[in-house]
Amino acid sequence: MHRLLLAAALIALAAPAAAQTAPNPAETCKNDPKFRELDFTVGSWDVYTGSTKTDEVTMTLILNDCAIEEHWKKTDGHPTGNGIGLFNYSRLLGSWGYSWATDDGAATVFRGNLAKPGEMLYVTEKPLPGGKVRLRHWTLSQMPDGTIRELATGTEDGGKTWTTDYDLKWVRRK
Repeated sequence: MHRLLLAAALIALAAPAAAQTAPNPAETCKNDPKFRELDFTVGSWDVYTGSTKTDEVTMTLILNDCAIEEHWKKTDGHPTGNGIGLFNYSRLLGSWGYSWATDDGAATVFRGNLAKPGEMLYVTEKPLPGGKVRLRHWTLSQMPDGTIRELATGTEDGGKTWTTDYDLKWVRRK
């Protein structure tokens, strides 16, 4: 009986200490530097191909700052190509993930990591006919002037030659 009372007393004493040291779930991602690596993209942006504005993108922190939701809108007259993306860091995998879907049925998934502060590199593979694979690198880079460069390159020969899929400039909307 004394052991049962002693155990109950120890549990009662430990509970307040555990409650004080347990992290607040809403603060977990907010204060974790890994989850903050892509924060340079958060905001509303005009997107340019060369000097022509072609798109608008809004990047919003969601889910207690554990993910970034992307809304992409075409502004160049194309009726499709609008999309939604979700960026999230996975503690389990130790890398970033990105999932993309559009109103014309395009969809893809990337894995990524910080190449250097202010530059996120994502990678995906696309199966090709004949068992070949197209490797695609996609980067979001914070430039010194505050813009973001979005660059997608690909290779179908194992990295011997690379071609540019697109090279975009994001300018923060005021």
